[in-house]
Amino acid sequence: MGKRLILVLLAAFTALVPLKAQEADSVLVCGSEAFRAQQLIAPALLIGGGFAATYSPWFQDNVNIPVRDYVVSRDFTPTKVDLVTCALPSAAYLGLDWIGADARHSGKERIAAFTTALALQQGMVQALKYTTSVMRPDGSTANSFPSSHTSMAFMGAELIRIEYGFWWGLGAYALATGTALMRLYNNRHWVSDLFGGAGIGILSAQAAYWLLPLERRLLKWDTICIVPGEGGLALSIVF
Repeated sequence: MGKRLILVLLAAFTALVPLKAQEADSVLVCGSEAFRAQQLIAPALLIGGGFAATYSPWFQDNVNIPVRDYVVSRDFTPTKVDLVTCALPSAAYLGLDWIGADARHSGKERIAAFTTALALQQGMVQALKYTTSVMRPDGSTANSFPSSHTSMAFMGAELIRIEYGFWWGLGAYALATGTALMRLYNNRHWVSDLFGGAGIGILSAQAAYWLLPLERRLLKWDTICIVPGEGGLALSIVF
């Protein structure tokens, strides 16, 4: 039963993601920043479905608890790989152009979009965690819904899809789905937590691009520069 549920989850995540890309680069840049109502479908289904499932006795008895019991019965060795994989899509979003991928916005604009997406993602996740107070499946803390790691991974995946196109996005979504499943493997989240987290991540990335034209007008991009620093790069913003 556990394997079938994992396959169903994987299919559901990939089926609900709006992955169709436009063809012309000029259209892609404009299209990625324009609000379209259909963009809300996948996030609404994931967030609403996850929230409803969290308080559904049927979902608890037939999905959440059976998956938790399956994980516990298999006595899996916990892994910390998901602590890394949740951030990989975001890192790739900021740096894929360095290996030849065609980015649709400048590095400064990508930093602005990422920062906005991260602020929105963390704001929504933390607000829900401490208002819903759902106990984790391992009984450790009452902040299970939604999954922050899953949300972070799907935020990065959606940023990549918007910025670099379908195929890069497909790989990023596969990695994000793997991160979500590892949260189940580690017995840190319920299935419903993953759906909520994925929806918030996707919505945060989309909203960041909707807000990018406003940020472009409010900020003078010339005052934002990336300069070499000790051990890496430094971001300087002058207001």
